[in-house]
Amino acid sequence: GDSSGSKESKLFEEILWSDPVATKGTKPTSRGAGVGFGPDVTASFLSANRLKLLIRSHEVVMKGYRVQHDFQTITVFSASNYC
Repeated sequence: GDSSGSKESKLFEEILWSDPVATKGTKPTSRGAGVGFGPDVTASFLSANRLKLLIRSHEVVMKGYRVQHDFQTITVFSASNYC
């Protein structure tokens, strides 16, 4: 059957398209998918999962990487010919 509206599909969309933001909490993103998540959300996720660092990708960052949320989130972008 069609799983485009399934819980699994929605979870995958949230994981893939959500981006770190400077403000606390969550908010809609300009992409129209996923959410922006603040440093408090990162800290809570890391604590709940007994982790120290979130390393992610799938977001354009011009220098190739970006560190956010008090050094708890690193975004890596390695598609050098994308921009």
